[in-house]
Amino acid sequence: MGICKDNELIRSILEGNSERYDDIVERYQAGLYRTAFYYTQSVEDARDITQEIFIKAYNSLASFKQNSTFSTWLYRIAVNHCIDWTRKNKPLLEERPCVDHLCAKEGSPEDLFLQQEITSEVHAAVSSLPTIYSTVLILYYFEDFSPQQIADIMDTPKRTVETRLFRGRNLLKDKLHPLLSGGESHDLLSKPRQLA
Repeated sequence: MGICKDNELIRSILEGNSERYDDIVERYQAGLYRTAFYYTQSVEDARDITQEIFIKAYNSLASFKQNSTFSTWLYRIAVNHCIDWTRKNKPLLEERPCVDHLCAKEGSPEDLFLQQEITSEVHAAVSSLPTIYSTVLILYYFEDFSPQQIADIMDTPKRTVETRLFRGRNLLKDKLHPLLSGGESHDLLSKPRQLA
Protein backbone atom coordinates (compact mmCIF):
# COMPACT_ATOMS: atom_id res chain seq x y z
CA MET A 1 0.00 0.00 0.00
CA GLY A 2 1.52 3.32 -1.13
CA ILE A 3 1.82 6.50 0.87
CA CYS A 4 -1.32 8.58 0.62
CA LYS A 5 -0.55 11.86 -1.13
CA ASP A 6 -0.79 15.08 0.87
CA ASN A 7 -3.69 16.48 -1.16
CA GLU A 8 -5.72 13.31 -0.69
CA LEU A 9 -5.10 13.48 3.06
CA ILE A 10 -6.11 17.15 3.18
CA ARG A 11 -9.28 16.43 1.24
CA SER A 12 -10.15 13.61 3.64
CA ILE A 13 -9.48 15.80 6.71
CA LEU A 14 -11.63 18.62 5.33
CA GLU A 15 -14.42 16.09 4.71
CA GLY A 16 -14.48 15.38 8.45
CA ASN A 17 -11.84 12.67 8.95
CA SER A 18 -9.79 14.76 11.37
CA GLU A 19 -7.90 11.71 12.66
CA ARG A 20 -6.05 11.66 9.32
CA TYR A 21 -4.20 14.78 10.45
CA ASP A 22 -2.02 12.43 12.51
CA ASP A 23 -0.59 11.19 9.20
CA ILE A 24 0.35 14.77 8.27
CA VAL A 25 1.98 15.29 11.67
CA GLU A 26 3.94 12.05 11.38
CA ARG A 27 5.10 12.94 7.87
CA TYR A 28 6.37 16.45 8.65
CA GLN A 29 7.16 16.44 12.36
CA ALA A 30 10.89 15.70 12.10
CA GLY A 31 11.52 18.36 9.45
CA LEU A 32 9.53 21.07 11.23
CA TYR A 33 11.19 20.23 14.53
CA ARG A 34 14.63 20.53 12.90
CA THR A 35 13.71 23.90 11.42
CA ALA A 36 12.37 25.16 14.75
CA PHE A 37 15.49 23.95 16.53
CA TYR A 38 17.79 25.88 14.20
CA TYR A 39 15.92 29.04 15.16
CA THR A 40 15.58 28.37 18.90
CA GLN A 41 18.62 26.24 19.77
CA SER A 42 16.37 24.66 22.42
CA VAL A 43 14.78 21.21 22.42
CA GLU A 44 11.87 22.35 24.58
CA ASP A 45 11.13 25.50 22.58
CA ALA A 46 11.48 23.62 19.29
CA ARG A 47 8.92 21.03 20.45
CA ASP A 48 6.50 23.75 21.55
CA ILE A 49 6.89 25.66 18.28
CA THR A 50 6.43 22.49 16.21
CA GLN A 51 3.18 21.78 18.02
CA GLU A 52 2.03 25.39 17.54
CA ILE A 53 2.81 25.18 13.81
CA PHE A 54 0.71 22.03 13.41
CA ILE A 55 -2.18 23.61 15.33
CA LYS A 56 -1.99 26.77 13.22
CA ALA A 57 -1.84 24.72 10.01
CA TYR A 58 -4.80 22.57 11.06
CA ASN A 59 -6.89 25.65 11.85
CA SER A 60 -5.98 27.16 8.47
CA LEU A 61 -6.38 23.99 6.42
CA ALA A 62 -9.47 25.24 4.62
CA SER A 63 -7.38 28.09 3.16
CA PHE A 64 -4.86 25.71 1.56
CA LYS A 65 -5.02 26.09 -2.20
CA GLN A 66 -4.28 22.73 -3.76
CA ASN A 67 -2.60 24.28 -6.80
CA SER A 68 0.59 24.52 -4.70
CA THR A 69 2.34 21.77 -2.76
CA PHE A 70 1.25 21.23 0.82
CA SER A 71 4.87 21.13 2.04
CA THR A 72 5.47 24.63 0.64
CA TRP A 73 2.32 25.93 2.33
CA LEU A 74 3.19 24.23 5.63
CA TYR A 75 6.79 25.49 5.65
CA ARG A 76 5.61 29.02 4.88
CA ILE A 77 3.54 28.86 8.09
CA ALA A 78 6.51 27.32 9.93
CA VAL A 79 9.07 29.90 8.79
CA ASN A 80 6.77 32.84 9.57
CA HIS A 81 6.04 31.37 13.01
CA CYS A 82 9.76 30.81 13.72
CA ILE A 83 10.66 34.32 12.59
CA ASP A 84 7.95 35.79 14.85
CA TRP A 85 9.25 33.70 17.75
CA THR A 86 12.84 34.84 17.08
CA ARG A 87 11.84 38.52 17.10
CA LYS A 88 10.09 38.12 20.45
CA ASN A 89 12.90 36.09 22.03
CA LYS A 90 16.08 37.72 20.70
CA PRO A 91 17.48 38.58 24.16
CA LEU A 92 16.96 34.96 25.24
CA LEU A 93 18.73 33.65 22.13
CA GLU A 94 21.76 35.84 22.73
CA GLU A 95 22.27 34.26 26.17
CA ARG A 96 21.55 30.67 25.11
CA PRO A 97 24.44 28.27 24.56
CA CYS A 98 24.24 26.45 21.26
CA VAL A 99 24.05 22.68 21.72
CA ASP A 100 22.97 20.19 19.08
CA HIS A 101 20.51 17.59 20.42
CA LEU A 102 19.22 16.62 17.02
CA CYS A 103 21.10 13.47 16.13
CA ALA A 104 23.35 10.87 17.67
CA LYS A 105 26.81 10.75 16.16
CA GLU A 106 29.26 7.87 15.92
CA GLY A 107 33.00 7.96 16.32
CA SER A 108 35.70 8.35 18.94
CA PRO A 109 35.14 10.74 21.88
CA GLU A 110 37.63 13.14 20.27
CA ASP A 111 35.80 13.02 16.92
CA LEU A 112 32.46 13.53 18.65
CA PHE A 113 33.77 16.49 20.59
CA LEU A 114 35.26 18.10 17.48
CA GLN A 115 32.12 17.47 15.40
CA GLN A 116 29.97 18.84 18.24
CA GLU A 117 32.13 21.94 18.45
CA ILE A 118 31.97 22.57 14.67
CA THR A 119 28.21 21.90 14.54
CA SER A 120 27.58 24.24 17.46
CA GLU A 121 29.72 26.95 15.87
CA VAL A 122 27.82 26.65 12.59
CA HIS A 123 24.41 26.70 14.32
CA ALA A 124 25.40 29.70 16.41
CA ALA A 125 26.76 31.52 13.35
CA VAL A 126 23.65 30.80 11.25
CA SER A 127 21.28 31.89 14.01
CA SER A 128 23.23 35.13 14.52
CA LEU A 129 22.77 36.19 10.88
CA PRO A 130 19.98 38.56 9.84
CA THR A 131 16.77 36.55 9.39
CA ILE A 132 16.63 37.01 5.61
CA TYR A 133 19.92 35.11 5.35
CA SER A 134 19.51 32.57 8.15
CA THR A 135 16.13 31.45 6.80
CA VAL A 136 17.37 30.67 3.29
CA LEU A 137 20.47 28.91 4.65
CA ILE A 138 18.38 26.76 7.01
CA LEU A 139 15.90 25.78 4.29
CA TYR A 140 18.59 25.19 1.66
CA TYR A 141 21.29 23.34 3.59
CA PHE A 142 19.46 21.77 6.51
CA GLU A 143 16.02 21.07 5.01
CA ASP A 144 17.23 20.41 1.45
CA PHE A 145 14.79 22.74 -0.34
CA SER A 146 15.75 24.07 -3.78
CA PRO A 147 16.01 27.84 -4.40
CA GLN A 148 12.67 27.69 -6.24
CA GLN A 149 10.97 25.91 -3.32
CA ILE A 150 12.42 28.46 -0.90
CA ALA A 151 11.15 31.24 -3.15
CA ASP A 152 7.67 29.69 -3.00
CA ILE A 153 7.84 29.27 0.79
CA MET A 154 9.02 32.85 1.35
CA ASP A 155 6.87 34.32 -1.44
CA THR A 156 10.03 35.88 -2.87
CA PRO A 157 11.54 35.81 -6.39
CA LYS A 158 13.99 32.96 -6.98
CA ARG A 159 16.74 35.43 -7.93
CA THR A 160 16.35 37.11 -4.52
CA VAL A 161 16.72 33.74 -2.79
CA GLU A 162 19.88 32.98 -4.79
CA THR A 163 21.32 36.40 -3.89
CA ARG A 164 20.54 35.83 -0.20
CA LEU A 165 22.16 32.38 -0.33
CA PHE A 166 25.30 33.89 -1.85
CA ARG A 167 25.49 36.76 0.65
CA GLY A 168 24.50 34.50 3.56
CA ARG A 169 27.32 32.05 2.73
CA ASN A 170 29.82 34.91 2.63
CA LEU A 171 28.62 36.29 5.95
CA LEU A 172 28.84 32.80 7.41
CA LYS A 173 32.40 32.35 6.12
CA ASP A 174 33.39 35.59 7.83
CA LYS A 175 31.86 34.48 11.12
CA LEU A 176 33.42 31.02 10.92
CA HIS A 177 36.81 32.21 9.63
CA PRO A 178 38.66 31.46 12.91
CA LEU A 179 37.29 27.90 12.92
CA LEU A 180 38.00 27.33 9.22
CA SER A 181 41.49 28.86 9.36
CA GLY A 182 42.34 26.36 12.09
CA GLY A 183 42.37 23.67 9.42
CA GLU A 184 38.80 22.46 9.92
CA SER A 185 36.06 22.71 7.34
CA HIS A 186 32.36 22.10 7.24
CA ASP A 187 30.24 20.74 4.40
CA LEU A 188 28.16 23.90 4.51
CA LEU A 189 31.16 25.93 3.34
CA SER A 190 33.69 23.52 1.85
CA LYS A 191 31.72 22.13 -1.04
CA PRO A 192 28.70 23.30 -3.06
CA ARG A 193 25.46 21.42 -2.51
CA GLN A 194 24.36 19.38 -5.49
CA LEU A 195 20.89 20.21 -6.75
CA ALA A 196 18.63 17.37 -7.81
